[in-house]
Amino acid sequence: MGAGNGREGTVRAALQGKGQLGGKLAGLSLPRQIIAIALWPLLEQVLSFICASTSLYLATHMGTEGAVTEKIASGIGVTGYILWLGFLMQGAVGMGATAIVSRMTGARKFKDANYAANQAAVLGLIAGILSAVLMFFTADFLVTTVLNLSDYAQEVAIRYMHLGCWVAVFSGIIFAVNAALRGAGDTRTPFLIMLAVDGFNIIFSLILVKYFGLFIEGLALGMILGMALAAAILIGILIKRSASMRRKMAGQELDAFVATQEPNYVPPIHLRLRQLVPDLRSMYRILAIGLPQAVEIGGIWLIQIVVLRTISQLGDAYVGAHNIAIRIESLSFLPGFAIGMAGATLVGQYLGTGSVRLALETVRKCVRYSVAFMGAMGVFFFFFPHLFVEFFASNSESLVNATVPVVQVFLIIEPFYAAMLMIKMCLRGAGDTRRVMYVSYGCMGFFRLVCLLIWSTFWPETLTLVGIWVLFTVDMAVEYLILNRMLCGLKWARRKV
Repeated sequence: MGAGNGREGTVRAALQGKGQLGGKLAGLSLPRQIIAIALWPLLEQVLSFICASTSLYLATHMGTEGAVTEKIASGIGVTGYILWLGFLMQGAVGMGATAIVSRMTGARKFKDANYAANQAAVLGLIAGILSAVLMFFTADFLVTTVLNLSDYAQEVAIRYMHLGCWVAVFSGIIFAVNAALRGAGDTRTPFLIMLAVDGFNIIFSLILVKYFGLFIEGLALGMILGMALAAAILIGILIKRSASMRRKMAGQELDAFVATQEPNYVPPIHLRLRQLVPDLRSMYRILAIGLPQAVEIGGIWLIQIVVLRTISQLGDAYVGAHNIAIRIESLSFLPGFAIGMAGATLVGQYLGTGSVRLALETVRKCVRYSVAFMGAMGVFFFFFPHLFVEFFASNSESLVNATVPVVQVFLIIEPFYAAMLMIKMCLRGAGDTRRVMYVSYGCMGFFRLVCLLIWSTFWPETLTLVGIWVLFTVDMAVEYLILNRMLCGLKWARRKV
């Protein structure tokens, strides 16, 4: 077996054969396990970035005048925050599904893992419907009352959201099932599904905007069609897997069937009609883990809305610059998020095998890898900001000038963001979502609410977009220090799911 080297090798030797994972992860060293799981999520994130960037590019090139481009960039940018609100419940389902399925897979309780995945799919659909309704009825209030946008920017945002909100019905199923699949160690299937989502989204958006002249509505409809077709493909894959498993099992229960297979065999997550009957106890178990994250992200959303409202007082160009900067920063987020997903899965599985030491070593390696990747991207952004900014903002010189300094700030943001992100994702994978929520609330509430409020109230003439992003950096650095102390305390390793 590839036991790895250094500290990992020492840990594995001390375990005397315990803490072994099955399936494609069997016999791999920890770095290779991280790569094996992270590869497909990385490709998935790249596709998602391309898709979102295509939509933003189409939006910012609808107007021929710089002022119009600024308003469109501002209007489309704020829709991301409204979609973020709508997807809170879906994120809760996904987090709970990942934590439970990964723990049950590591413990080789595959019947329980598959049951949790099927229940998560039903819960995802329910969350998707509720999300769509929530976004539809809150979009007008958020755009016209909460945020200080120009009239045209408001119109763009509302037109997009009144149609685009219904994508949540399909995304609820996809996000829940993909999260369960990743928890079981299958990251390739979610990649293929998101490839379909993003590919169809790009194709339909281009056709509807460029050839049918639907503009804002075309972007929203393209997103819905892409997600709907991908959901149909995902359901088809699960049905096919179910038929294959029924033939192989020949009437046996899943765990009994697995006992007759080779030691490292891991059955694929598949659809079982009996397991789709809503089970309140199982759903509660999923939500008990996921809801603290939803509450955390909901609080973060409120904080970000306050921040966005403050930025909107600077003008449409700065709101557009803020949103473009976030889109560019997400490029550095691609490897970090993929490594974090691998870390969350491996932490859950290693805890399922009873190996706390390997779970801890997983977090440490993921932190080092993500800091290296995202730190390098920060250096690249600092020296070549125009390469990224002008792709989105070439129609507006003021938009370019407002965005470039923010992108250069990424040089100091990225290492802290990477370390904080990794520990958060891995602790959530262990099911310790409640304490992560407290840290997020405490730090973001102090720096992004209290400090920003004091700044904008008493020294409004000194308020700048770059200064606000520097404040974000201080917040991330403090969060990392607290989370790292929590990690070393190992209380997360005793969390029952």
